[in-house]
Amino acid sequence: MTEPIYHTEGSGLAFFNVSAAEGAAVVMENSRDMFAKPDANAKSVPLEGYRGYIPWGASDDTPQTVITKVGKSPDLSTNLLFNINAAYGNGIMAVRKTVVKNKLVYSPVIDNKEINEFFRNNDIDGFLNEQLVDLNYFYNTFAEIILSKDKTKVVELTHKEASFSRFEEMNPDTGKIENHFYSAKFYSNETPSASDIVATPVLDRKNPTLDLLRRIGREPDAKTGKVRDEKKFRYIIAGGFHSPGRFYYQKPNWYSLFESGWYDFALLIPELKKALLNNQMTIKYMVYINEKYFPAIFSEEGITTDKDRKARIKKEYENIQDFLSGAKNTGKATISKIKYTPDGKEEPMIRIVPIENHFKGGEYIEDSEEVSNILGYGTGVHSSIIGSHGKSKTINGTEARELFIIKQAMLKPFRDRLLKPLYVIKAVNSWPEDIDFTIPNMELTTLDKNSSGVTNTTGGQEI
Repeated sequence: MTEPIYHTEGSGLAFFNVSAAEGAAVVMENSRDMFAKPDANAKSVPLEGYRGYIPWGASDDTPQTVITKVGKSPDLSTNLLFNINAAYGNGIMAVRKTVVKNKLVYSPVIDNKEINEFFRNNDIDGFLNEQLVDLNYFYNTFAEIILSKDKTKVVELTHKEASFSRFEEMNPDTGKIENHFYSAKFYSNETPSASDIVATPVLDRKNPTLDLLRRIGREPDAKTGKVRDEKKFRYIIAGGFHSPGRFYYQKPNWYSLFESGWYDFALLIPELKKALLNNQMTIKYMVYINEKYFPAIFSEEGITTDKDRKARIKKEYENIQDFLSGAKNTGKATISKIKYTPDGKEEPMIRIVPIENHFKGGEYIEDSEEVSNILGYGTGVHSSIIGSHGKSKTINGTEARELFIIKQAMLKPFRDRLLKPLYVIKAVNSWPEDIDFTIPNMELTTLDKNSSGVTNTTGGQEI
């Protein structure tokens, strides 16, 4: 076809040479096969001086893939942020256990200088925040502890980014993972060499405290009964939340949103809306012009040159557009010019036909609400407590407060996993036995009880 399907003459008016149908194609992501290959069957990548590291996912790109996909979904990214903030509560607090009237009561530790300095020097709240992000995204966390020169104290506690971390292949004789590998190249999909990697021993995941005490010569070896010293000062505590069937890298339950196809459907809705807006034409009238219409005008007005003909056609289109649009023309009757053939049949010269617009706005609203609820369900976030809900589904303040309390109560197993490094440090540093660590809830209350609407609680006791 040498001529365009349509062209415009005048403002807002399109003239079609042929009948045409405009179509739009939307490409849908496929996330269902992200975890098609279980990591139990993964083969290690050779690494000089070590057994090699286990890839995280079939293409060793699971962390960056998950981060990218979460970033594309407003629902998913907001839900994960809510879970992170809810689990953070009021930050990590050192507390002292006492018994008052046969009840266990916790009170903040404010008189232990060593613990307070350790918390301050290691930015414990920042450590908690970083660990929570990795826990929610991957169910894997890595904490590094650094010992003093005489190994009497743990002096530093730092977060190691999960995206930059890989496990060494387990020791086939002991069934244990012995080393943690750390390199920015893991996130850039490059295969690092030994010189690009920082290798750090991993403590026994089931009993890191006893394992560390044995490694630094505080407890005798289980097999030989002898005391040994590894002469090392850095160790990794690998934490996280267990997933069934996983040994190296855990798999969060909310990844089912990828495998079920709901995530892809969630992304498809805005793409469909965008395609609809970009490709639909809002046309109120179709104007049919007989091929004899303009020649008749040229003859009547004595127009002979091509330049004058084009100018007259453009002017006529503008006249039609002006007639059909604008508030001043509201209520006018439309006119169709008709001529009659010699045999008495009608031959319309110009005919104006109103067109019904089938797009009323609000397409896919119900689908959007459905998929938002599914994403909220998959991530354990009630949509009403983060401000997202469908029509007529609002809840009152009391219901929202109770939902928030239930949510925080369900976070205890996750918080306990994150507090594990502090109990290892407590044992090495010989902190008092009555010291515990907790993450107090920010419990919502009514303004008549507290002007701020918030109190801090832990272990069922107000602190």
